[in-house]
Amino acid sequence: MIPIVLCLSVEARAAPKFTIKPSISATWQVDKNFYKAEAIEREVSTYLIQPGVDLGLETPKSTVSLRYTMNDYNYDDRSGVPPGQQLANTEDYLGHAATLRARNRAFDRLLLGVEDSYYKTRDPAQSDEFSTAIARDKYSINRLTPLIFYEFVPKFSMGLRYRYTETDYDIATREDTTEHRGMFDLVYNFTPKTSLDLEYQRWNMDYDLTTSDYTSDQIKLILRKQLRYFSLEAGGGYQERSFDVKTLEDIQVFTYKIALQGQNPPAPERPRSHITFASEQNFNILGAGDEYFKARRFTLNAGHVFLEKIPVTIKSYYQVSDYETTTREDEDYHIAGSIGYLLTDWLTFSITAGYEERDSSLAGYDYDNRYYMAKLDLIYNLGKK
Repeated sequence: MIPIVLCLSVEARAAPKFTIKPSISATWQVDKNFYKAEAIEREVSTYLIQPGVDLGLETPKSTVSLRYTMNDYNYDDRSGVPPGQQLANTEDYLGHAATLRARNRAFDRLLLGVEDSYYKTRDPAQSDEFSTAIARDKYSINRLTPLIFYEFVPKFSMGLRYRYTETDYDIATREDTTEHRGMFDLVYNFTPKTSLDLEYQRWNMDYDLTTSDYTSDQIKLILRKQLRYFSLEAGGGYQERSFDVKTLEDIQVFTYKIALQGQNPPAPERPRSHITFASEQNFNILGAGDEYFKARRFTLNAGHVFLEKIPVTIKSYYQVSDYETTTREDEDYHIAGSIGYLLTDWLTFSITAGYEERDSSLAGYDYDNRYYMAKLDLIYNLGKK
C-alpha cells in the first residue's frame, strides 16, 4: 500500500543534492523443507548475489529516487531428489527489483508525483502482502501509480491516485492479471504530526483464464500520530467484493490496521533500537481459482545495536487465513532471529536462524521448515552535493 502524503512541504535546499549508493549482498541459505511439503521434505541450499544501486536527486521543489537490485538465485539439492521430481537447480533464475519515485511541487498547494515498481521474482508475497502460497512460479509484476495532492487550507488536503498493476507468469497454466485501482483521500491535519484520513478505494481485477473477475469497494478512516520516539496508525473500515460470475456470492469484511513503530534515537537518525507491532485484517488480493480468504495478521519486529557494532533483530508474524468458499482455515507462523557485526560503516556480516510452520484444517497443506542463513552486505555512499 502506498503511504499517504500528510504534509505537502518539500524541504528547500540551496543546491541540488545527489545520492549515489552502490551495494552488493551475498547470501547462503539452507532450508530443511525448501518446497514446504507436508510429507516428503527436501533440503536445499540457496546462493544469492544481489548487486544494486540507489540514485537520488533532491532540489527545492522536486525529489527523484531510483533503486535497482539484480537478484541472482542459484539452488543446490543437499538431499536425495524423489522420483519424478526435478533438481532444485532447474529453478535457478535472474530476478530484478526496480522502484522509481518522483515528487514535484508545482506550486505551494499542489504536489504531483509518480511511482513505478517492477519485480521479476518467484516470491508470491510481491504480488499480495497476505499471500500464503508456496508455489515457486516465476513471474513479473509492474505497478504504476501517478498521484496528485492538493491542500485547500492549512488543515485540509485531498489526494487522488490511480494504480495500474500487471502480473505476468512465465508458464501459461498460471493466470495473468490486470488491476485498475482508483484511490481518494481526504485528510484533516489536527497538527503537523496528527492527521485523520478518510480513504476510499475502488479496483477491478481482471484474470485472463477461468477465475472470475471482481470489483472491490473499500472505505477506511485512519488516524496517524507522530510522537518523538513512536508513530501510531489506527484505522478501520469496510470492503465489499462482487464477482462477475453470478454464481459467486459477494463477500464482505471489516478491515482494520493498528500499527505502532518506535525507534531510538528518533527519526531521521539511524536507530540503535527499534520495534514494530501491527495487527490487521483484510482479504487477499489475488485468488486464482476463486480462492479468497479473510486474513488476520499479527506482526512483531524488534532490534537493538549492542556495543555500537553488534545488531540483533527478531522478526515474527502469525496469520490466520479463513477461506470464504471452503472449510479450510490455515494458521501460519514465522519467527527469525539474526545477529550481525558491523565490520565498517558500510560492511556488515550477519547470521540468521528461522522457523516457519503452517497448521491447516485440511489435509495436505501442513508443513514446517527450519532455515539458516549467512549474509554479507556492502552499501557505500558516494553522494555528492
